[in-house]
Amino acid sequence: MSRKLVERVSRVVDRRAGRRGFLRRSAMAATAVAVAPVAYAIRPTTAEAAIIVCRGHQCRAGDLCCDNWSEFCCKITGENLCPPGTIVAGWWKADGSGFCDLNGPRPRYYLDCNYTCDEGCWCSSGGLCARSCTPAVCQCHGGCSTRKSECLTFRYGQCHQDVCVGQLKCRIVTCVPPWKWDPACATAPVLTSQSTRFHDRPCLHEGFTDIPPLARYAEAVEWMAGEGIATGFTDDLFGPDEPVSRGQFATFLWRYSGEPSAQGGDESDDDVPVPEPPWEGGRAGLEFDDVDPDAYYADAVAWMVQNGITAGRGPRQFDPWSDVNRAQSIVFLHNLAGKPEAEAPISFTDVGEDAWFRDALEWALAADIVWWTDMETFGGSLPASRADVALLLHRYHLREPDAPEPDAPEPDAPEPDAPEPGTPDPGTPDPNRSAVMR
Repeated sequence: MSRKLVERVSRVVDRRAGRRGFLRRSAMAATAVAVAPVAYAIRPTTAEAAIIVCRGHQCRAGDLCCDNWSEFCCKITGENLCPPGTIVAGWWKADGSGFCDLNGPRPRYYLDCNYTCDEGCWCSSGGLCARSCTPAVCQCHGGCSTRKSECLTFRYGQCHQDVCVGQLKCRIVTCVPPWKWDPACATAPVLTSQSTRFHDRPCLHEGFTDIPPLARYAEAVEWMAGEGIATGFTDDLFGPDEPVSRGQFATFLWRYSGEPSAQGGDESDDDVPVPEPPWEGGRAGLEFDDVDPDAYYADAVAWMVQNGITAGRGPRQFDPWSDVNRAQSIVFLHNLAGKPEAEAPISFTDVGEDAWFRDALEWALAADIVWWTDMETFGGSLPASRADVALLLHRYHLREPDAPEPDAPEPDAPEPDAPEPGTPDPGTPDPNRSAVMR
């Protein structure tokens, strides 16, 4: 019943309502937030009465300590995460900040981190406990130039609706919906505060704000970025759902392998033979007409060819700007490992006995590199996202080493969707897919 109240209220409240405006409106609208076993009413007077302006500091009216907003958690703790002893208790969003824009405008979300209450404390009808039930001490960390922390006593209540909370310690920022950042968050009511869209701190850009901390791929992305294998679109946007081109995937494998020379060894070693370039003035191992020798991925592709990781998609064609799909990514890794043989049951209904990538898939399943085994279909022709690639490469890195079994390279994608003769050249670069995506 209480959850139905939230859904009903979210339809009544204007979706463009401001954060403070919502608190004022809620007094007349008798807005309630769903909490088990009772519905917690949001009481705006509680928030207003708890605001301490410039507490303990002689600040000017325009100083951050004197405004009505809480400080960002990363300013206090160094991390854009709720600190220990707190949970996400509610959220709002802001449009037009530009901080989360990726291939189009996207909203930025702000999440409040409230203290949890000591066991046995009485919980009010607003879902709040007394200040004495928490370690909260109202203050402005760092003086007048920082916003207040542990002062405000209110909650919006879309998150952790069955938990009683105390003072709001700090807030965090995400570029993904709050219910993806923390599964304990609901999708309504949707509150908007345009006045906060430019609230920012340098520490918010020291990590990816579009990688939920509980996401399956979070550790893999952190490892990939830490090893210098992949960077983000910006300092704080990794773009986990964005597709990966074949040129980018080649670069990832090359960087993971230590950016080896295309000659196949240390150029200073006189005992290592240096093969002749495939054409006059070309680069050793680079034998594709659609790979510009000056492209950022040229060295990576040349190295892949020379080490039997790829033979391209057709005669003298690598197709660097096409999206790498799931099947191709598995085959690349299989070839990188030296094409070891392994047997594993394949239950995917869309993988036939004669599938060109079946051997690679069996190996990947046996090595626990493929994780989506609970799905009915494999979807080999589906584009691999940046999150997919991060997971695949990380799981490849953590696998038990295989004994390499060199073999002659085969075309990595003789797929049904390969371009037919006479179709437009798929190697033409897409101007919207820049090298910054690497």
